[in-house]
Amino acid sequence: MPEDTVRAGIVSIITESLYDKPIVVFREYIQNAADAFAKTSDTEDAEDFAAHIWMVDNDLVFLDNGGGIESNRFKETMYKIGSSDKRKTRNLGYKGIGRLSGIPYCSKLSFINITDYRSQKFQEFTVDCNGYRDIQKTELYYNQSFVDLMSTIGSFKKRTAKNAFKVVEGHDDLFDNRNTGFLVILQDIASVLKNAIEDDGFLNELGWLLPVPFWPELLAPTDANSHDELFLDLSVPTNSNEATSIPARSFQVFYNQKQVFRPLRSEMIRTYLCKSNLDTYAVCVHSFSNKSIELSKSKNNPFSGIRLYIDNMLLCDQNELIPVLQQYGMLRHGLYETIQSVRGMGALIFITDKVNISANARRTFIDVTDEDAYNFLELIGEFVETIYTARYALSEYNSAKRKDDVSEEKIKAAKEKALQSLKVLARNEIRLEVEETPKSLDFDQITPTEQKRIVKTTINKELNAQIRRFLAQTVHFDPDTCYDDFKLWLSAN
Repeated sequence: MPEDTVRAGIVSIITESLYDKPIVVFREYIQNAADAFAKTSDTEDAEDFAAHIWMVDNDLVFLDNGGGIESNRFKETMYKIGSSDKRKTRNLGYKGIGRLSGIPYCSKLSFINITDYRSQKFQEFTVDCNGYRDIQKTELYYNQSFVDLMSTIGSFKKRTAKNAFKVVEGHDDLFDNRNTGFLVILQDIASVLKNAIEDDGFLNELGWLLPVPFWPELLAPTDANSHDELFLDLSVPTNSNEATSIPARSFQVFYNQKQVFRPLRSEMIRTYLCKSNLDTYAVCVHSFSNKSIELSKSKNNPFSGIRLYIDNMLLCDQNELIPVLQQYGMLRHGLYETIQSVRGMGALIFITDKVNISANARRTFIDVTDEDAYNFLELIGEFVETIYTARYALSEYNSAKRKDDVSEEKIKAAKEKALQSLKVLARNEIRLEVEETPKSLDFDQITPTEQKRIVKTTINKELNAQIRRFLAQTVHFDPDTCYDDFKLWLSAN
């Protein structure tokens, strides 16, 4: 039995303070699976690793084919808290507390260690979450140790092969090339978790949260996609020795048999897509328009704002990030205006230096405990200020163009200011209003990607005008035949 050093009250602190949203259970249990994958993938084919998540009746199940836990350490691991054999340089979850995140969201929480799938060897530790909540209401709760609490509400046993195989029925393909894994079952989940799962945006939220791949369209070279090299560079190693240094290293995750991808699609990429380094701490990918950086232009684009990742697992977005920057005096402008500015474009920041920059206990931001963490925040603050400056410089330029009483000289000055701010943001040469063909440039001289963008813009403008005329001239509409009616109208006009 582990040494009795931690009080039972730690469970309340963990489950009520650190894990305050239902989505955390997906982050924690997939994070543990990803850490298990990373621990063995140097010597085994990473393509064989996968995690399956599914609902059966009112139970939520997580299954992975990682290394699991050594059989002689499983019982001890289940009885201890706040320690782990994971290492900060390789694993995101190195504090040994994530497994408790499911306690508030179910009546029973089971951990099943698959030590030998083919020989049907399993170990199980089950936590009675309802029993925990009953004990929590008594004085005894705060007077006992964590080990005593786990001994009261937890039970350890060797699970029968029959029961284990029944749970993973339909998912045995995970073990075609693997023989170990881990299974977590949240039985009779709480309504708050069930509602989160049933939300229309749930799969997209999982895609932004978990360490999953980019859509294949972003990785496959095509004439229309000039971004494939950038996303490949983020997610594919150049040689086998660099597997742990890939900024967006991903794993196969399936929900109800459907693979989860990062919800970033080609059509969400704005005029410019740029990649830059935040010193040695992180890699930043950001996309913006050279006509305007406005919330109104981005509210229907899910690739908006800033998302900060570590081990390709989402830590926070601009709503948590920018208040922290303001708290440390790293912003020159107001909180609301700054958040609105960054939401007018899209950025992904992948932390690459886990030795000096790590997740906090909530895994929603970094630990600001030393100079490196502070310097990293300063770099993000400078990036945010660059976005703010570019947004308002573009706004001033666009406003000057619309006013009749503004001189050509002032318009030219506003344009130059906007151009310079965009160059700083892009870290590259940039043109304003690229959607319009420059009069001084032959159409045949520009790149195929630019040609397609111009043609698409021209067609869209004309098509929208035709649709407006069709709607104005039509009296009766039928949603089932409206497209065919529109084509007939076009041929007649």
